Amino acid sequence: MSSDEAACELEEITVSVPTSPTLQPKENHPQGSYDVPIAFAEAKERERERLSQRVKRILTPKKAKKGKGAVTTTTAPVAEPVHTSKFAHIREHELSLLELADRLETSIDLTNVEKSRGLTRAQVAERLLRDGPNMLTPVKTTPSWVRFLKEFTGFFPLLLEIGGLLCFIAYGLDTSTNDNLYLGIILWLVVIVTAIFAFMQESKSASIMEGFAKMTPQMCLVLRDGAELSEIPAADLVAGDIVYVRPGDKVPADIRILQSQHFRVDNSSLTGEVEPQSRSVECTDANPLETHNLAFYSSLASDGSAHGVVILTGDRTVIGLIAGMTTSTKTELTPLQKEINRFIKIVSAVAISLGIIFLVVGFAVKVYWITNIVFAIGIIVANVPEGLLPTVTVALSVTAKALARQNVLVKNLASVETLGSCSTICSDKTGTLTQNKMTVSHLVYDAKINTAAQYEESPSFKMLHNISTLCNRAVFDSGSMVDDGKGKEASAVGAEARIIGDASESALLRFFHGVLDSAEHRLNFPKLYEVPFNSTNKWQLSIHHVLETDECILMMKGAPERIMARCNRVLNEGEVRDFDREMQAQYESCYETIAARGERALGFAYTFLPKDVFTASFEFDIDQSNFPLVDLVFSGLVSLIDPPRAGVPESINQCREAGIRVIMVTGDHPLTAKAIAKQVNIILDETVEDIALREGVPVSSIDPASALAVVIPGSAIDAMTTDEWDMVLAKRQIVFARTSPDQKLLIVENCQKRGEIVAVTGDGVNDSPALKKADLGCAMGISGSDVSRDAAAVILLDDNFTSIITGIRQGRIIFDNLKKSICYTLSSNSAELVPFIAFMVLQMPLALSAVLILCIDLGTDMVPAISFAYEAPESNIMRRPPRNPKRDRLVTLRLAVYSYLWLGTVQAIAGFLNYFLVLGSYGIHPANAIFTSLTFFRLDTNETFLGYSPETQLHILRKAQTAFFVGVVLTRIGVLLTCKTRRLSLFVSLFGGRTKQQKHNIVMYLAILAELAIVIILVNVPGVQDVFGTVSLDWHFWFVPLPFFVFLIAADEIRKYAMRHSAWAAAHLYY
Repeated sequence: MSSDEAACELEEITVSVPTSPTLQPKENHPQGSYDVPIAFAEAKERERERLSQRVKRILTPKKAKKGKGAVTTTTAPVAEPVHTSKFAHIREHELSLLELADRLETSIDLTNVEKSRGLTRAQVAERLLRDGPNMLTPVKTTPSWVRFLKEFTGFFPLLLEIGGLLCFIAYGLDTSTNDNLYLGIILWLVVIVTAIFAFMQESKSASIMEGFAKMTPQMCLVLRDGAELSEIPAADLVAGDIVYVRPGDKVPADIRILQSQHFRVDNSSLTGEVEPQSRSVECTDANPLETHNLAFYSSLASDGSAHGVVILTGDRTVIGLIAGMTTSTKTELTPLQKEINRFIKIVSAVAISLGIIFLVVGFAVKVYWITNIVFAIGIIVANVPEGLLPTVTVALSVTAKALARQNVLVKNLASVETLGSCSTICSDKTGTLTQNKMTVSHLVYDAKINTAAQYEESPSFKMLHNISTLCNRAVFDSGSMVDDGKGKEASAVGAEARIIGDASESALLRFFHGVLDSAEHRLNFPKLYEVPFNSTNKWQLSIHHVLETDECILMMKGAPERIMARCNRVLNEGEVRDFDREMQAQYESCYETIAARGERALGFAYTFLPKDVFTASFEFDIDQSNFPLVDLVFSGLVSLIDPPRAGVPESINQCREAGIRVIMVTGDHPLTAKAIAKQVNIILDETVEDIALREGVPVSSIDPASALAVVIPGSAIDAMTTDEWDMVLAKRQIVFARTSPDQKLLIVENCQKRGEIVAVTGDGVNDSPALKKADLGCAMGISGSDVSRDAAAVILLDDNFTSIITGIRQGRIIFDNLKKSICYTLSSNSAELVPFIAFMVLQMPLALSAVLILCIDLGTDMVPAISFAYEAPESNIMRRPPRNPKRDRLVTLRLAVYSYLWLGTVQAIAGFLNYFLVLGSYGIHPANAIFTSLTFFRLDTNETFLGYSPETQLHILRKAQTAFFVGVVLTRIGVLLTCKTRRLSLFVSLFGGRTKQQKHNIVMYLAILAELAIVIILVNVPGVQDVFGTVSLDWHFWFVPLPFFVFLIAADEIRKYAMRHSAWAAAHLYY
């Protein structure tokens, strides 16, 4: 904490040591308010000391011991701060009003703000011309047609597009066959259809700036040229204008408060604080986001009214700066996109290298140059996995739809896998980990702490109930009540009934309404007078007429130290007794216990007013001080907290089991953040403060390394160096509190620098820059702002943090299943490539035509490849650490070797065996087929071969190619079953016990039937045969691949058995 911050805080409270247990009133105070009890002052001073020492105790190297008991201090070199707050330039709140008026060149009447002249019309016109309108600059949106065209520019589409162009070139060089023409057309169709599919899945109707626009006010009240208040468009405001803000208005610009009438604003979307924050004329903090004399553009005025002078407009406002950070933050490629790009680069390099090698070989063996180039192109295209792009797209879409059914909406398909890759979750507190709804937690009466779930109904409790219900401006919304025949009010008890009022009073009303109907209770105690809560008094009072006894009762609630200071008696176990030092100490101890839990406490007091003076017709007036405000009866405390969402602690435990660290990043107070972090299991161990308290030593004497948990305030973040960031982020239990939007962004960036895959959850405007920067931004669908939802890649439709666990599980499953699908898809490339090599090197008739290659890649393979998306996990994937993006690749060398050299080779052998068996049935020995392709088995030949005419040669070739095709496709069913599991036995997967999460993959069984149906149709249906160049086969050629089918499964079962029983095999054979 800086000296300026400390000075601002010292202005809030005066501490004096009373000479006797009786509390003394402040001198010359019109309302007779009282100083804070010394115990509370000491507690507050201790908290200040903790905050001011936080950076030192967390970041300073530990004292090194020399010998027994000797301690020396090691001093680290001082590094320059590595970050400057985006809001550091805002200093208008620290100026005096005279200095501010002089700087803004505006006329402010400090004695009567309502009579201020404000700016002249000429000044307004000049500043509008200079600064522009008071509105956020719309972001340049990308037209839909441009976004559609971008679908064609990814690495994968480009590879297919180039492959298609090469096919057209090959067809141009050799028009004797249409295979290359068909291949080129189909490759481009694949790209176009996939682009349309992806575009439709990922189209978004709103931009980020539209969300900001919905938050900005439209009209406002302003004082100009000495005239009365006038209503103008908020866009016409300029710096120096004096505005008036009423309850329910949105603050029209960033303003400095000139006059406040119990003014409070809702800053939850900016700072994460649940309750409305009081605004006053005093500077309370050097940080512009913390001080009470500033109100920010688009914040909602929840209570009271205020006059203020505009200090910043448009893009220069705090909300404008956040908008700038959000829109200027570049969207990073997802881990899956990076993996696919890397894979495409490898495939392209291999394909081009093979093409060049065989081009050189072709020229070396004196192949005709056109034929040589055409088949070099063929080799390159044969290496292109045509079916992989639609397979990946559809698989991701299937998973995205499954997630949507579980309330996780994925806006970007590639983000599906990112959920499973994340190693760190930076989560907002308010509305994400907590309910964003204040709830009664503890009640303190008779000097004892009682939980809200278990309490004793004593006279002291009844008085707490009276004050909480009567000294309370909150009411049930009649529109949310259900008439059950007993009256609407009586039925509105549960959480489903909406309450109109601030968070604290709503919590009190809801809790005590469950004890006794609030509406009926209020009828028996009509309100005569009321003083609302304000930041100066820090209390609220109301005076009621007790109908039963015809007397008046004054009730007060507010900050415990302020309430206790006004009391000289206490209600204890049904009796009113002196509020002596001993009793005060007991309540102070209870208060400190509650405060240490991060709960917000309210004090309650009352007094019955003398009947002979105060009647129901008496005109109470706080300004005249015509009724007592001291010598009250203290009745107790009620603590409030924004409780954790149901299931969040369990979800965070699951994240911990999965090796995922959850960091709390909140704008709330460190004590509150720490308390919630403990409740939701983010913090399980002690911080340095906890260790110091347990050992009874100063915090500065504790080694920061000895604490497994750490709480970092926003005031420490800006001064942290790279080494300090590394030291803090090395811990597993971290809370960042009182953070600004740019600091949240900085936290994400530093986590990413460590190589972590970072997911960010949040619901407020202040979260949007971090949501955009993260590898995966997760916004809340119900409570989230439009801005946060637009900046995020994933939306949790039910606002439930536990939905992230579902997403992580599905993300890990899809990564594993994509590996299986890719392994299956790539394995056909070898069987498709070898015929080209044999054609080039051995000049053997082409065993597989380009059209039949497409029939495999885009026909028989499509449904089986997609069916892997429905595969259940082989083990409890939530108990393994997140994948290392530098080591755990989507396509590894081991996978490529297994797929290309093992599975692909077996398929090629099966295909060639069937191919040669067909040739053999016509008396053509394999040796006879070598060096024949340049002269025979061609459309443009007139030569006979072994007595076969050119037409018969083409029929034989087509039948042999069909046999090769059938041999490969049927063997691929064995490949499909082989790839179904990577470690688990196939037979356990097929016949083992299944849980609800491990259902049989019915889609894969249907895919096998679809594959068989497609190959039967292609081979046997007339008309289809003419299109695809196939010929019907004798029945025995269909059984040739079966031994290879069985061999693949058997060999792979041996490999999987070895992996399950041998660490060496697991390390070298697992792909």
